[in-house]
Amino acid sequence: MEPHPHPRGPGRVILLNGASSSGKSTMAKTLQRALAEPFLHVSSDQFVSAGMLPERREDSGPFNWWNQMRPRFFAGFHRCLPALAEAGNDLIVEHVIEFPAWRDELARLLAHLDVFLIGVHCDLDELDRREHTRGDRRIGEGRSHVEEDLIHTFGPYDVEVDTTAGVSAALAASVLKAWHERTAPHALQPGSFAK
Repeated sequence: MEPHPHPRGPGRVILLNGASSSGKSTMAKTLQRALAEPFLHVSSDQFVSAGMLPERREDSGPFNWWNQMRPRFFAGFHRCLPALAEAGNDLIVEHVIEFPAWRDELARLLAHLDVFLIGVHCDLDELDRREHTRGDRRIGEGRSHVEEDLIHTFGPYDVEVDTTAGVSAALAASVLKAWHERTAPHALQPGSFAK
């Protein structure tokens, strides 16, 4: 027989915003293990690592990554989040909100949901060190997210954490405490970003 879960309404969203290599994935997995209910861990990197993107990249035309494919990819990624939550899934989403327009788009798409926005900060030299150690990131990518894209300047957070020393159980517990004590309105609201 087809299973029918108990109706429960839309899921809740814990949204982690931080630079590449700042510890978002580690934080997401740590929170996922600590939460008493099942939360899906969602990131755009999972789509990419699953082989979704074509290998072909060109400087112009429909395979132009920066001007054609990438904007459509992230517009779709943003739209999949409310679809997952509206189906009753609780989500931990990790993202690099690179543009004020992305923050505004997420705020509009998720406005009807319980969204808790976390700013994930990390010392820039530590970001560089992690990129060298990982070997799968462009060196300087995380630093550019902070210094050039200014990802932490587009508006307020519900809570902010520093992961320079890693993601400890105590740090995750402090995030969960803040999440359990959250009150509306939340930081991610339409018009809450700086243009």
